[in-house]
Order: sequence, then C-alpha cells, then structure tokens
Amino acid sequence: MNCGVILFIYNRPQCTKKVLESLKRNHVKELYVFQNGLSKDDKKTEWEETAEIIHKIDWCKVYFEQKSCVTGSVSEHIVDGINKVFEQKDEVIVIEDDCVVSDDCIEFMMKCFEVYRDNKKVIDIGAYLEPIKVPDNYKLSIIATGAPSGWGWGTWRDRWEEFKKDYRLIERIGNAMKNYNMFDSFGYDIKEFLCAYYRLRIWDTWWGINTLEKKGISIRPVFNKVYNIGFENPGLHTSGKSPLVVPINSQKKCIEYFPEEVEIEKWTEIEFKKFYESVSGEISLEERQIYYRNCLEKWVDFKQHGKNMGTILHKKNISKVAIYGTGTIGRLLINELDGKVKITYFIVSDKGKNEDIFGKYSIYDCDEYFPEEKGLSTLIVIPGYDLKKIKKKMKTKFSNIFVLDDLFI
Repeated sequence: MNCGVILFIYNRPQCTKKVLESLKRNHVKELYVFQNGLSKDDKKTEWEETAEIIHKIDWCKVYFEQKSCVTGSVSEHIVDGINKVFEQKDEVIVIEDDCVVSDDCIEFMMKCFEVYRDNKKVIDIGAYLEPIKVPDNYKLSIIATGAPSGWGWGTWRDRWEEFKKDYRLIERIGNAMKNYNMFDSFGYDIKEFLCAYYRLRIWDTWWGINTLEKKGISIRPVFNKVYNIGFENPGLHTSGKSPLVVPINSQKKCIEYFPEEVEIEKWTEIEFKKFYESVSGEISLEERQIYYRNCLEKWVDFKQHGKNMGTILHKKNISKVAIYGTGTIGRLLINELDGKVKITYFIVSDKGKNEDIFGKYSIYDCDEYFPEEKGLSTLIVIPGYDLKKIKKKMKTKFSNIFVLDDLFI
C-alpha cells in the first residue's frame, strides 16, 4: 500500500503537539507536514513554536514544507498540499492540527483503502462519526454515508483527480470575478449569486458537493475515531461548545472483515437528517458566517471613528453586563469593556464538562441558576442570529437584551 499521511498546521503548538502524540500512537512511519505562511496580523512566536515541534520529531520520517508568508487561502493551502503528496502516493490521509485521532484510526483507514479501492462508488474514507444513534442490532464495523466529514479523512488519487477538474472551475470563476471588472457591472447579479458560495472558500464544502453529486459513498467507523480540540482554542465562529464535537469512542469492532459491497441504509439517512436539523435549526452556516462578518466590519468602522462600547453603555446607564456567547469575539469583547463596564459572567447554550471559566469569568449554561447581581439586568448577545431563541431561554431573567452589532452606533 502506498499511502501518505498529511498533517496541516499553522500556529497552535498546543494542538499540534497533541495531534502528533496521537499519530505516534498509530505507529505512523512517514508524515507529510504543511505549515501555512505567517500573516502579519498573527503571533509569530506561536507560529515558530509550532514549527519547532515538527523539527523535533524523531519517531518517523518527516517531509516538512513551511511557507514564509500567506500566499493564498487556507483552502488553497490544503488543496495544494494534497496535490503534492498525490504526486508520490496512491492514497492520502488528511489530518488537521485540531484533530486528535484514536490509537487504531490509521489502521482502520488503511483497511478501508484496501477493501474499497476498486469500488468506485466509495469516494471518501472518514474517521469521524457524528453523534448519531446507531441501531443496537447493527453488527458492521463501518457505516456507509452520503457525504464526507473534514475531520480526519482520506481518499484515492483517481477520486481526487476527478474532483480537481471541478475545483479548478471554481478557482477560475473566482479569479475572473476578482480580475475582470465587467463582473461589477454587467455581471453584477451573477457575481452576487456566486459570491454567496465562492467567498466561503471552504474546499471541503466542494468535496462534499462532489460526493453528493456523484451519488457517492463516504465510509465511516461505527465508533468515532476523532476528537476535535479546536473548540478548546476558539476560532472566529466558535461560541461555546459545538454539538459536533464528541469524544473518541474507545469501543472497537473487529476490522478483519468489511463488506466489499456497501449501500447507504435508510436508517443512516434518517439519523443524519435528524442530527443536522437539530444542530442547524433554521440558521444555516452561511447565514451565521455572514452575520459574524458584518458584525466585525461594523466593529472596525466603530473603532476607526474613535468610539468605545463602554461609553455607549454608560450613556444607557449600564455599568454591569452578562454576555451570551464566548469564542474569539467574546475575548475581544472582554478587551473592549475591561475597566469600563463590569462583566459579571458568560452564558452559553451548553458549556459541557469542565468548562466553568472563560478568561477570568464564570460560565453558566442557559438553563442553570445565575447568581443574583444587584443592579444587573442587561445581557449582550454575541450570536445575534439566534436572538429569538435566546430570548425565549432567558425569559424574564434580563430586562435589557442587546445584540452585539446593534451597539456599534
């Protein structure tokens, strides 16, 4: 078998170290590592520390490519790295720097590559399984699903080559929109429509579309083999605990026999639909991303005009607030209000186990009892797209509820 294991990293040394430890337990003999270039806005120390961890690897052979500066989007970085490894390998396994894998993860994926290599219906091998309900009488080690997951996955060169043809079209459309000004006049309506998708620049969205369009199959383990630790190091769109993150299931089923012929069973369709409807509700990922982008654009404009949120709140006679939501925006809000308005605590929809502190502030589930604070009646909501649902949960606990972006006035 000629398989390349790829690790994509950036500037999270604490995450990279844990992921590498899990790969070492999988007895990986050869590792391809790609580190994206440093942006001038990012912290150089963390980026250098992450690279140093790679240089110290002594338990396997390492091919390390480190870009000195950002030369494209994260999606372009990942696609480019996969293309390079496929110049030498027949299959690839792709791991990102926030995906800790089970001790038998690589063995499971290698076995899938072997069994399903000639089954062209199978386009993707995944190590992650959403927290769906598997029937008690289900006996197989694998589940055939209709779409891939980006948290620990792999594929074959021939499947990837087919996908690249379509992905190049997406890239050409994007470049045309950037470089041909007729898109701003005669093609304006076309550009607006396409930008709703292209600006996301999330390559794995297109990988998923590719699988669905071909009516392909993504093979998953019946027991989840990936734990995403990225939410412990929040990103821009992270607010509290993600329902997608589940622990590695230590249970194992024999991987000596997998059925060569697989079909998507009806129960998997029902369970996946049920899970994603409960996660997404009425708000799509695209709508959430648009909301946060608009919020940050307002915040930048607000600051450029010399305004301060503490002053805005004081004009409303507010000196003490609670905040709904955490993540990167929560930390920015702490910096904005520190020393100007007292933050009492943070509230999230589901804080999970061992998540009682955010920064120096306590975190409470929205269903928990909040400590009484004299004069506290104001709540600032970060995920404003969920305001209706949050108001329903908060009921009469706060007399004033402000959506964050409404304060940038």
